[in-house]
Order: sequence, then C-alpha cells, then structure tokens
Amino acid sequence: MEIRDPRPDEHDRIGTELLRPGYLDAEKREPEYCNLTDQARATPSLDSWLDDDDRTILVAVADDGELVGSVSGAVSPTPPIYDRPPVVYCDGLYVKPDYRRGGVATDLLDRLVDWGRERGCGFFSLSVHVDNDSATEFFRDYGMEQAYRSMRTSI
Repeated sequence: MEIRDPRPDEHDRIGTELLRPGYLDAEKREPEYCNLTDQARATPSLDSWLDDDDRTILVAVADDGELVGSVSGAVSPTPPIYDRPPVVYCDGLYVKPDYRRGGVATDLLDRLVDWGRERGCGFFSLSVHVDNDSATEFFRDYGMEQAYRSMRTSI
C-alpha cells in the first residue's frame, strides 16, 4: 500500500471512485445539509485541494494500482488572539469498504498529520457526524479526544 499525492491521470478516477462515494455517504446522513451539486454527483473535482498550498488530498493505492482511499485536509491558521501553532484539519476521509479495518485509514491520517507538521501545525482536528459511531470509535483509537461540540440550525 502506498500513500501519495494523486497523479494527474488519476484525478477523474479519484473523483468517481473515492470522493463521490464519501460525498454520497454524507448526503445520506444529512440530506438537507449535504445536498450535493450536479457536479459533485457527476465527477467531483480535486481542484480545490490542488490549487491551494494550504490544502491537500492524498490517496492510498494498493499494490495492484487500485485506488482504495483518500484523505483531504487544510492548514487552519491560528486566530491572532491565541499563542499556538496552526491546526491541520481533516475535511474528508474515505476508504473503500473492502479495505476498511486494515490500516488504510490510519496510514492516510498519519500522512496528513505529517503534511501538517511539515507546514508548522501543532494540532490535528476533524469533525465526525454525531451518529457515526464507528468513525468516532476509530478516531478515539487513533488518539483523538472530543474537545468541542459543533452545533447548527437552519436560518
């Protein structure tokens, strides 16, 4: 298994094989909040991660070349009122079902954390849907702890 930057010839496959299934999972959990655009349903683009030095997307590739997972994230600068380093925020993690519970997600997160450290980040954070117990358990096992509760309402 290799964790690496996506190659240009893989962009469409990453969109359809990794991003779209993850987006559809999110939409099933929160149809009103995660209502996908037609573009995201067709061929999700990697442009938002590739066109910004403070954002990244990484892929997990099996020995046979199959794309099996992805992680995306960004450097979140520290507000000026705090004396701490920036945060690397994971905004997406997806592993194909046949490859789950085999260390792929851990390897992807490890590489994202390394990417954040290389950019001076001192913390790693993410959000997990309140009903996603398996993800919550995974992230706790990864060493994360709940620090805040995120709340929202329609306006």
